[in-house]
Amino acid sequence: MSTEILIPSGSREEKISTRIKNLNGESERQISRLQRNHEGEFWGNVLGDLVPSCNSWLNSVANMVRNLAPPNSPLVEECNRLMASETNQTRIYHMIVLKMAGILDSLEQEWEWGFLGHMEYVYVAETFDQFLDIAQDYHKANKKIESAVLASAVLEDTIKKICKKNKIDVKSKTLDPLVDELVKRNVVTTVKAKRIKSHTAIRNHALHADWDEFDIEDVGSMIKGIRELIDQKL
Repeated sequence: MSTEILIPSGSREEKISTRIKNLNGESERQISRLQRNHEGEFWGNVLGDLVPSCNSWLNSVANMVRNLAPPNSPLVEECNRLMASETNQTRIYHMIVLKMAGILDSLEQEWEWGFLGHMEYVYVAETFDQFLDIAQDYHKANKKIESAVLASAVLEDTIKKICKKNKIDVKSKTLDPLVDELVKRNVVTTVKAKRIKSHTAIRNHALHADWDEFDIEDVGSMIKGIRELIDQKL
């Protein structure tokens, strides 16, 4: 674990990596100070600034773990258990600090290996599914306009999220060129791209209130296609 304090810069992923390294470096300092000032199994009762400083570190580590790891992962479960400890509510227990440092080490390794890098897309996919469920309900109720508008919003966000996931710049680009770029990167096939563009056509009609240019069956096909995109590419 490095003790060097790095200034966050670059992409979101780079900033996360920097923050994890900073917290890992800070853990060495906290543990060292605790070891020099221990009293039995409880540490941190000598230096006046030790408890708030260590609690600040613990909360920052917990925040990082909860934001990066899946809610039901062992990392989050152990982190929550430690942070909820009654001992931690009164004085700093040395095992809590040491175990949280271990969790942070594991988090850094998982992040560097890329096993946490796309968790945001998992959460996005779950949210999109919920919106599509509502669009599906409108579709079943034969509410073409409501279903099309909601599904169109999900389609646009889905395509842009897939592009970002594959390092494709989405700024100032419409959907069809983005789909073409996905084909160039071998993210989707030309056949799949043609189907996606049929959905973007419906989206464009809905965006301009051209309701007579598509029917309820077209919307149903779009919803199905979006679900496939989310399942396969997010």
